[in-house]
Amino acid sequence: MGTNNSDILKQITPWPRGSEWRKWDLHIHIPGTKLNDGYKFSDNKDACDVFCDKIEQSDVEVFGITDYFSADCYKTFIEKYQSKYPESKKKFFLNIELKLNESVNKIPEEVNVHLIFNPSTLDKVDKYLSELKVIKTGKDERPIKCSELKNQLDYESATVTRQAIKSAFEETFGKKAIQRNHFLIFTAANSDGIRPERGVKRKESISDEIDKFSDGFFGGTQNQEYFLNTKRLEDNELTIGKKPVIAGSDIHSFDDLDKYLGKRALRKDKNGKEIIIKDVTWIKADPTFEGLKQIIYEPEPGERVWIGPIEPDKKNEYQVIKKIKFNNSKDFPDEIVFNKNLCSIIGSRSAGKSALLAYIAHAIDKELVEKLIDGPGEGEEYHWDKIKIDHTIEWGNGLSNDESLGKIVYIPQNYLFNKSKDSEEIKKKIEPVLFKRFPEFEIRYKQAKSQLDNCNEHILEKVENWLRSSDSIVSIEEDLRNIGNKEIIKKEKQEIESKIETLKRKYQLSGDDVKQYQDISAEISEYEIEIKQIKKDISQLAHVSEEIHYFSGLNWKFTPDLENLPDKLHEAIKKELIEIRDKLIEKANQQVIEYKKSAEKEKKDIEEKISKNKEDHKDLLERYQKNVELEGLIKKLIEYKETIKYIDDTEKKKIKNQKKMEEYEKSIKAEIKEKQSTLIKLKEFLETTNQSIIKDIRFGIEYGLNLNDIEKVAKKVNLRDKTDFVEKNELNIELTRNQPAKFIQAIYYGKQKINIGNEKNEVVKEILMLTENILFNAEMEGDRIGGFSETTMTPGRRALFLLKLILAESEDTWPIFIDQPEDNLDSRSITKEIVPFLKKKKRERQLIMVSHNANLVIEADSEQIIVANRYGSDRKNTDGKQFNYLTGSIENTKERDEKCEDTLKAQGIREHACDILDGGEVAFEHRRNKYNLTKI
Repeated sequence: MGTNNSDILKQITPWPRGSEWRKWDLHIHIPGTKLNDGYKFSDNKDACDVFCDKIEQSDVEVFGITDYFSADCYKTFIEKYQSKYPESKKKFFLNIELKLNESVNKIPEEVNVHLIFNPSTLDKVDKYLSELKVIKTGKDERPIKCSELKNQLDYESATVTRQAIKSAFEETFGKKAIQRNHFLIFTAANSDGIRPERGVKRKESISDEIDKFSDGFFGGTQNQEYFLNTKRLEDNELTIGKKPVIAGSDIHSFDDLDKYLGKRALRKDKNGKEIIIKDVTWIKADPTFEGLKQIIYEPEPGERVWIGPIEPDKKNEYQVIKKIKFNNSKDFPDEIVFNKNLCSIIGSRSAGKSALLAYIAHAIDKELVEKLIDGPGEGEEYHWDKIKIDHTIEWGNGLSNDESLGKIVYIPQNYLFNKSKDSEEIKKKIEPVLFKRFPEFEIRYKQAKSQLDNCNEHILEKVENWLRSSDSIVSIEEDLRNIGNKEIIKKEKQEIESKIETLKRKYQLSGDDVKQYQDISAEISEYEIEIKQIKKDISQLAHVSEEIHYFSGLNWKFTPDLENLPDKLHEAIKKELIEIRDKLIEKANQQVIEYKKSAEKEKKDIEEKISKNKEDHKDLLERYQKNVELEGLIKKLIEYKETIKYIDDTEKKKIKNQKKMEEYEKSIKAEIKEKQSTLIKLKEFLETTNQSIIKDIRFGIEYGLNLNDIEKVAKKVNLRDKTDFVEKNELNIELTRNQPAKFIQAIYYGKQKINIGNEKNEVVKEILMLTENILFNAEMEGDRIGGFSETTMTPGRRALFLLKLILAESEDTWPIFIDQPEDNLDSRSITKEIVPFLKKKKRERQLIMVSHNANLVIEADSEQIIVANRYGSDRKNTDGKQFNYLTGSIENTKERDEKCEDTLKAQGIREHACDILDGGEVAFEHRRNKYNLTKI
């Protein structure tokens, strides 16, 4: 039963997928054409018969069968073709070519106009031709009717006026009839065209009048810009509507047919440059007269008409949903097919619009959909775990989603409104959009974060070094205090030297002998000190040998981090670093072994020197050592000298540590400054990035210290007492950064007290390593969201902003599903924001949308409308299905049949849209008239 109803629906909408790109050629002359008939055979073949075969075999789907001032050949051809190919899907229009009695070019040539008739009014064509008055330009010029033209000379010399075309129309169809409902006027724009000889005002004026008179033009891509310019009239203060340009092959022979039908043809000029002489026209519409009229309402190239050899808007078949199938369901039809571009699902409340969208989405990505919505309908019985309907999708490549996994962007009903209540949720969406749409910024951001981390690591290292140096100075000062006063030691040394001189005189000792003894004793003492240090060094390396190494690994880090590099470069450097690391470890271990060996040798050499020194001066040492008093004084003198030297060395160490601390402070300041510089540069980079890829949204960066972070570290400091860094019970973070050494000293030496339970060094590190948080913000038409401040966007504006973010984040070409995006959006936002977005995106990817807003469905020029109906006593589905759907194009039209009981079958897509959509009739009228096209 469902199948029968489906067949009936197909009869109502013969093209259920709606508007699709097809090749059209509306300017083809056939055998028997009144002028320039080149269809000749040397044998007895029937030219019309062969012509029919070639037409059927071509990839052109819609034809304009053309003849001069006559419909005779069209009638002959249609009768012949239908008898040969009764099941053919090719469509044909009658194109009557006329010559105007006006010339606008240098030759001069008459302007050719083409009347392309609505097939539904063909029964009145003979009457129209009988009313159309012709002006003959030969010797016997006299006013005759078009139907009275008899021979070739008559047709060659016949011309008509624009007024005659209009008058014949009124006589045939009535004065109140609308011309575009019966035929369209397409004028030649090239050799037989209306481009005037510039500077000849009369011809420019005639050209403008013919322009106004025409619905469109035969030409090529070279003519499109001209006829889309609304200021193209001689008086550029006046505007005129944009008009479509189509290419026609103007075929007059079988040779033309083989070379030009459905093909682009080129030739080279005298300079060798290729020139297009014939081209291909694509029209995205039903192959009907109403379909053809769509190019008048949407004349921009790529919207409804395209000139070129390749079909526009080509998409990957595996990323286009071809149909959804409901298996063994009493609720839904067996299948519903979809257009590759924009599919709009419309219907009254609870008609099954959102349910259909949910089922399609669920068939592709169950996890995503079940996370976003509980089920395809309201109520417990519609939860996904209760749904038993077998629903699958088929991609354009003929495979199911199980065979060819895909993905989607799915925005359920009320999703935008619900999410827009939480500005924090929207803020989270900014970062992934920024990174996806501006990959260079993502790299810079990661580098900046890495640089901030590196700066903090360096601050940590320098603070620890500062503390170690400070500890060393404390230890040195304690050591110096324990040793005693240097000046006192010097004074005592002088007294010892005086006593030695006294003993020398008393015992008549040689000054040289005493000096030599002092030198030898001092030298031996220095050697012993060296041995003591060497033994200490050797003890650190006691476990090291050729078999047991000191170093086992090497850790290093680059700034910025290697992870920020492209994967291939990262791996290449990493591989080389491993090789270098192993070599360095091996070399370092070898150096340790060599040092140990060298130290042991040096110890042995010094010991030998001591022995030799003692042996060489044995007599002198023994002689002086027998003099106990003198020996004691000399040892004491040596001890004082060593002490003074130790004090001098220690004071140098203190000075060295003080200089190091100054350097560490400079480094800490530099790292803090580098952090600020990094943040400034990152902000400047984003500000100077070309962000026009996302219309009307401007992204920015704010950075600052998190109040929670400040409070956390401030709690560790005594804020009750006023100090250099605390005032009014607040810790001055900026001052700690400007004077890090003073702050460390204040903490370390107790001038700035910390609270019990905290370690001084940890408090210092945490405060100096405080780092600004990076927050993203965005501005849309003066309203801001993100950053540290409160948003200025209303909930409706947030919903629009969120929608833009979601769609901007998804830059791949998988389908987008969106359920009633108009909810909570004002009409201006819909018209100015969403409609242009839909028109742009549908060229790149398939969109399936539920909507009750005519501005979205009609103004966005939906390629397919899916009318949903839920069975009810006042809205029946005669097949008994709970939900049924009528699919087709917005140009599909059928007046309501009041006797038809089936709601969907009762009228055409356009009529359903006008009944269901808010402002449907107004939207259609606006679409028809948006280019100020006047009715003739």
